[in-house]
Amino acid sequence: MLLTPDLTAEQLERLARQDAPDVRAAVAAHPNTPPHVLSALAPEFPGEVLGNPGLPLLRLAHPGLVLEWPRATQLILIRHARAPRWLRRYALTHAQSDYQVALATNPALEAETVAVLAAHPAWQVRARIAARPDLPAALIEALAADPDYGVRMYIAARADLPESGVARLRRDSSVFVRQVLEQTQRAGLAAFFLGLCVLGL
Repeated sequence: MLLTPDLTAEQLERLARQDAPDVRAAVAAHPNTPPHVLSALAPEFPGEVLGNPGLPLLRLAHPGLVLEWPRATQLILIRHARAPRWLRRYALTHAQSDYQVALATNPALEAETVAVLAAHPAWQVRARIAARPDLPAALIEALAADPDYGVRMYIAARADLPESGVARLRRDSSVFVRQVLEQTQRAGLAAFFLGLCVLGL
């Protein structure tokens, strides 16, 4: 839904209380929407808020704007692909590891950030990295030898696990890792044979 560019902050605040999701989404993307309304809409419409053309101007006037929003809202924004570089840097250096956990699930991370998070001291962060679909082969191999079995379970669940990783995890000390690996390998084999059937081979 398109809203006229001359709407006032008061009008947008009223529109933000409407039930229609498309109206609220349009308010979240409108450059005249006041900061407290953006904060309220961000959990539901993070992409619209992050892409709001007025947000950089609001941050110029109040640099700590987004960083003062509720913690849960910040984590939602950090996970989003449209999270700007400054917000990703903030998450990467935050003292609380749940910010790095959220960042590790962001689909638009640079390779350097992925590598840094893959070496994070908190296993929950490394586990989120291990679950990324775009993980480089070198990091898959490294995380297959992670000291925490929770991380290795995510690696064992990967369909793209190389043979060397499969061989390593078949000998894993954790029965849970071995079980996940076995289930993943069976599923992959079943999909392979199903593909042959579809092709008539």
